Amino acid sequence: MKMNFKVGFINKISLLLTMVMVTVSNAQDVQETIGGDRTKYNFNLDWKFIKENPAKAESEKFNDKSWTTVSCPHTFNDIDTFDDYSAGGHDGESKQWRGTVWYRKYFKLPKEANGKKIYIEFESVRQIADVYINGKYLGKNQTGFIPFGFDLTPYLKFNAENVIAVKVNNDRGDDFRNNFPLVWNHEHWHPTHGGIYRNVYLHIMNPLHITLPLYDNLKTVGTYVYAQNIGKTHADVTVQSEVFNEYNTPKNIVVENLIIDANGQIAQKDSKNYTIDANKKAVFQSQLGVKNPKLWYTRNPYLYKVITVIKENNKIIDSYQTPLGIRTFEFNKDSGFYINGENTKLHGWGQKPTNSWAGLGAALPDWLRDFTYNLMDEAGGNFIRWGHCAGSPAEIAMGDKYGFVTLMPGVSGESEDEGETWDIRIAAFRDMIVYYRNHPSIFIWEGGNWAESAPHYEQILDIINTYDPNGKRLMGNRRADNAACSEKYISIEIGTEGWEGEYPDLPIIESEYCRDESPRRVWDEYSRDDNFFNHPNFKRNTYKLSSEDFAVKQAEHWWNKMGKKPYHSGGANWIFSDGPHGGRCPTEVTRASGEVDGVRLPKEAFYALKSMWRPEPQVHIVGHWNYDADTTKPVYVISNCSAVKLFVNNELIGVDSIPDNGYVYKFDKVKWKSGQVKAEAFIKGELKTSQVKKTTGEPVAIKLTPIVGPKGWLADGSDVALVDVEVVDKDGNRCPLDKGRIDFIFSGAGIWRGGYNSGKEKSTNNLYLDSECGINRVAIRSLLKPGKVIVTAKREGLKMATIEIQSKKIDFKDGLSRMMPQLYNVKAKEEPLPAHSPKIPIGEVGVSNKSQLFEKFSYTGDSPAVLRTNMFWGKKAYTDLPYNYTVIPKYLNEAEYIRMPNSDNRYWARDLLQFIAGADMILYVGHDDRVPLPKFLKDDYKDTGDDFKLGEVTMSVYMREVKAGESVVMSGNSDGEVPENARMYVVLAKKN
Repeated sequence: MKMNFKVGFINKISLLLTMVMVTVSNAQDVQETIGGDRTKYNFNLDWKFIKENPAKAESEKFNDKSWTTVSCPHTFNDIDTFDDYSAGGHDGESKQWRGTVWYRKYFKLPKEANGKKIYIEFESVRQIADVYINGKYLGKNQTGFIPFGFDLTPYLKFNAENVIAVKVNNDRGDDFRNNFPLVWNHEHWHPTHGGIYRNVYLHIMNPLHITLPLYDNLKTVGTYVYAQNIGKTHADVTVQSEVFNEYNTPKNIVVENLIIDANGQIAQKDSKNYTIDANKKAVFQSQLGVKNPKLWYTRNPYLYKVITVIKENNKIIDSYQTPLGIRTFEFNKDSGFYINGENTKLHGWGQKPTNSWAGLGAALPDWLRDFTYNLMDEAGGNFIRWGHCAGSPAEIAMGDKYGFVTLMPGVSGESEDEGETWDIRIAAFRDMIVYYRNHPSIFIWEGGNWAESAPHYEQILDIINTYDPNGKRLMGNRRADNAACSEKYISIEIGTEGWEGEYPDLPIIESEYCRDESPRRVWDEYSRDDNFFNHPNFKRNTYKLSSEDFAVKQAEHWWNKMGKKPYHSGGANWIFSDGPHGGRCPTEVTRASGEVDGVRLPKEAFYALKSMWRPEPQVHIVGHWNYDADTTKPVYVISNCSAVKLFVNNELIGVDSIPDNGYVYKFDKVKWKSGQVKAEAFIKGELKTSQVKKTTGEPVAIKLTPIVGPKGWLADGSDVALVDVEVVDKDGNRCPLDKGRIDFIFSGAGIWRGGYNSGKEKSTNNLYLDSECGINRVAIRSLLKPGKVIVTAKREGLKMATIEIQSKKIDFKDGLSRMMPQLYNVKAKEEPLPAHSPKIPIGEVGVSNKSQLFEKFSYTGDSPAVLRTNMFWGKKAYTDLPYNYTVIPKYLNEAEYIRMPNSDNRYWARDLLQFIAGADMILYVGHDDRVPLPKFLKDDYKDTGDDFKLGEVTMSVYMREVKAGESVVMSGNSDGEVPENARMYVVLAKKN
């Protein structure tokens, strides 16, 4: 949903309710005052911090005067990240400081807090948080990603200073698969950026109040809002509010619910009388009918608000606001995804919930998270899968406002877990659902990043049925095909890498496709070297892709795995922004699989996807137009139109109306000439859009451009100002091949955090940086004291540039502020339907036994066998056992294979398995040597001398050569006695 991005505009909605002015505003505005005794304070400012573990730091009287002053969001890993080359092999950045640190904060409560309830809310802490108030231990949270809270009331001083202390630990074990108990706390999944890296709030409420949706520690569930019986003229909205009466006497109350539309008008209201017993919680339900409801679409995410009010003796005691999006949806196994009856292909990204940023780590102000989300929206995204662990509260709300269908997990690594690990995971899953269940953007709960056992699935579904029984959301586990029982419990297949569906009766959504990597700084093989192709680590790279290659691959992956398949709901490109997690290319300090880099500068892949996914006519010429005089190269144009013309200096080079992979128009052997290249895009012969790229001149100057939040750069101790530094020619055009060092002079009221160079170690937090493709971006953190910073950028031979940025004072008193974290205020503009969709090939089906090597395949056993491609570690061996291939002979990698039913291990038939060889190939059979060797293996195959394990069973590898067109028949596993736990043989093949 493309938004109008108007910085600094704050929308306020007012309504008159029983003579009390109720102000409803966006989260970035001053704390909403809906009425009653509830006040929410920003608790981020002015913490004391030490990167040590001193004894008795929880004590009220502990001397922390020598500690550093910081504000949240805060991480103690912002200076040791994005600075080491990827180790390769999918290992993340491990050289980060890990251990135990302390935070302390002093605060006084306002006079009106006397007699009230006081709760603290942490949006999450990485990784383990032990919380104390005035020396009293409150409890622990070790999820790292799920909000949690505590009741501070019994331990507070209402007329004196209080101190809260938080001990934080981000340590982890070396082996990410056995990092007990917190298997997800590892840089393989997420960089281990420790700290109070998200927001902290203080809630002051009447003892009679609507509870917070913070189950951990508080055991409260807040409100639950859902819509049913949705039609064009009417929708029923149910509001369930958990109310807590912490008085010692019963209370007669009125519960009012108001539905407020996007214009601030009351769409419906309801009022009921109740009695609630002393010191009891009760859930009160109300149903409201909305006439002619405005529906939430991905292309028009219309949002209502529900305001729940408690009154006693006609006085407002408490009130609470809940988002509401009214929508129907269906994931259909044959025809894909529907929103309000409209067929929509879902396209977007996976994103790490750490959202790491070079120089800043995982501690980002909310507006920078919004900055990232707006880029995803600009590129035409409408789907997001949070990678393995839950996104932040602000980001899930961004899914609501930008129109992103969200696949939401709790916390998970990549394993089925037991014991303490599972206990933490399942509790986190419950807490996540309680906190986020009202967000209309969430359509799928992800039970885990790996298949579960039946008892675990039953626990997952029990939590959903208990806390979100009417959300109608689907549940799935990525890699659910690793457990035979999965199909009984999951309601959607969460696929990986766009393979054919494993489950013929389930819809499919892709969780991780196009995991290739390429840094932004690499244009193509025709451009000057960029510390990539000539990098000393280049031979160790898994991916050797230029930016051009990477951009063109976006269409190949999207179209062939999801785009051309009517039954496929769509999926998540892995991943949106580069980060220091699990990279496979040791030429980089990141996993460079993002469409934007580690400071959110777009790659060519970003514009490629934008040209595919935006509904308006789009066209993008991949690359630049500054080549050497003798250059002849292919020119790739990405467009969602039906034909493209290419011009060089207004001379027609060619016309292409038959795109590759749906969107790629290739013009081969184009001779470069100084001037311009232009692409014109057509639909049904009509010119719809065009793009021109020009040859830029020599670098003459540096240009600096500041980027701040919608309210400016706030002096809150954690806000960030960005500065784009460009090298430009005499006409102000960016020089796309510039890559030299730029030095900075910095002074004033801020903390320099710099940026990074993707192909150089130790490039962060320095007062120098190389431009990459003519641009780079640096960051500056604010202080608690407002002031001005001056930034000068210079390079010998270029005209230097200087800018000033002024931070703004934040009102806070006694450690509390009413100013909420700032976000962009966006005004939704309904998108059109796609201007053109590529022609879908005939014959695409959801699940089939197709193979290049195993043609005319048949299997006559008691259970079905399944054909699969691309063998590697972790692939499932059988259809009915959980064992996966782990260490296998290297020559078997990327083989096609047959997933056999182990239940046929005692079944024998002469023609159990038959196929026609689709090519000359080598056929391999893995055989359990405890089972007598079948005759076909004795007669036609030879023992390679190699073996591998499936579970605890050793399988010997046999092989034979097969010619294309040859018929191969295999009999059953055995017709004699076999051990109780015997394994069925397995079959693999590779082209010869």
